[in-house]
Amino acid sequence: MPVPLDTSRALEILRQLIRIRTVQPYGDEKDAVGYILSLFPEECIEKIVVDHGDNRASLVLVVPGEDRTRKRAVSGHLDTITVGERSLWTKAPFGAETDGTRVYGRGAADMKGGLTSMLLSARAWLDSGRRPPTDVLYCFTADEEVGGTGARTLLGGGFLRGVEELLLVKPTGEKIGLAEKGALWLRCRMTGKSSHAAMPEQGSDTIASFFALYEKIRHVFSGEKRHELLEHSSCVLTSIKGMDMPNVVPECVEGVMDVRTLPHVDHDDFLEKVQGVIVRMKRTGLFQECAVEVINNRPPVGMHSLSPLLKNLEEIYAARAMPWRLTGMNYFTDASILVPALGVPFAILGPGDEGFFHQPDEYVDLDSVERIAGVLFDFAGKRKV
Repeated sequence: MPVPLDTSRALEILRQLIRIRTVQPYGDEKDAVGYILSLFPEECIEKIVVDHGDNRASLVLVVPGEDRTRKRAVSGHLDTITVGERSLWTKAPFGAETDGTRVYGRGAADMKGGLTSMLLSARAWLDSGRRPPTDVLYCFTADEEVGGTGARTLLGGGFLRGVEELLLVKPTGEKIGLAEKGALWLRCRMTGKSSHAAMPEQGSDTIASFFALYEKIRHVFSGEKRHELLEHSSCVLTSIKGMDMPNVVPECVEGVMDVRTLPHVDHDDFLEKVQGVIVRMKRTGLFQECAVEVINNRPPVGMHSLSPLLKNLEEIYAARAMPWRLTGMNYFTDASILVPALGVPFAILGPGDEGFFHQPDEYVDLDSVERIAGVLFDFAGKRKV
């Protein structure tokens, strides 16, 4: 079924979304929510605004279906990362400048392009005068880039209760994301005995012990089978701090490890293994104490490529003469919050190249925005296999 898309309207919506600054850490997503609401004045569409305070909000637009007892959901986030070093940009970060079919600006790909696809899809249902087979929830979440406030609130408020299938919109270059790595951020604090650097034998080399712990934690993943989309789990030391005195062996070392896990990894089991490593190392006397604090815990998620949802999407792509390519996400999204809680089939897809969306001169191709809008529209109208 062709989608009644207006190219000029697509560009207008995308440029306006880019100009509305929803930059972390403040977000100000409520400004974008207000603009989105202005695009849907009709009474026939249900509009649920979830206010998070401090000018932050999430939004659910419900397009009523023929069967009001069943639901599908499409979710995308409103917030963006910071501009970064302004001198590296050749385009105005919030100017929404165009060059052919490319539209530039912070958040153009992540996620203003995807949001535009969602809005075009929802708008197309209203303009067509038809109803999808089930209710379709278009969810616009706050704070995806940091804490997942919007996704957590939608779950906690019961707004997604009864959803049977879920599409998450992220920049994938139109590929279909079937798996997403989990993330564990571990803050480790190790204590030993300090000494003068000229007499290190009088203390404990806590820094060396910390690096030994890091290597042992990385070794937990040794022998892991390669995932066809995500390769391997990983552990990277992203910060470490001892003392500022160059002639003192520190008694305390603190560092953060960023652990990314494949879908088969259970985070509770992994953390037990980390504690086991610490207990065994402590027995050797390399340090006195070591405490591990989990400062972020996003579970991995994965889908089978032969699921009915994927079969439907493959048919949609074939009908639109779009190449069918599968991919995995090495970073976490709202999927890590929504999928484990809902326990439903999911896929991740959207316009924009994931290799460029956090870079200076971020851009999205308008043609891709429109193609994904068509996919989302067809997904909403597809009857389950």
